[in-house]
Amino acid sequence: MLVSGMALANVTSSPAPMPGQTAALAAAAIARDTAASKAAARAAARAAVQARLDPRAVTCIAKVVHHEASNQPRKGQIAVAHVLVNRVKKGFGDHVCEVANQRGQFFRLSRYKPSRKTEQWAKAVAVARIVLAGQVDDPSRGALFYRATWKPANAFFRTRTRVTRLDDHVFYR
Repeated sequence: MLVSGMALANVTSSPAPMPGQTAALAAAAIARDTAASKAAARAAARAAVQARLDPRAVTCIAKVVHHEASNQPRKGQIAVAHVLVNRVKKGFGDHVCEVANQRGQFFRLSRYKPSRKTEQWAKAVAVARIVLAGQVDDPSRGALFYRATWKPANAFFRTRTRVTRLDDHVFYR
């Protein structure tokens, strides 16, 4: 099919209203298409960030989240993951695995072997990925430490600033 240059010049990127369709409906359709393409672009950018994440860091955070907060709501799991990231930002270590493996802080990650076929593990990995990618706000409010609510605050926690409580954890700076 041959098309003249003049005919091509008259083609626009916005669709012409269909018979019976008002200009307002056409504008709404264009806006909807634009919003959908922006959402798709944001999703693609998030996927690109997720693909670049350090698998070792994801595993270390997922182990801590799984062990320490798998019985907590998602917000509490995200807060626990953020504590690790906050500690790296404050110079506790150069990598989240280094922070997670510090003596007397969490547990021996190398000895912890959770089943990787469970829903809890999949959720812990998902939380680790979104926290590392910076795709979720910090519900711990910059906390560097936390403790279980069932455990009384020892002398260490009594010298810290309490920032929030999320279900079964109290977070401190």
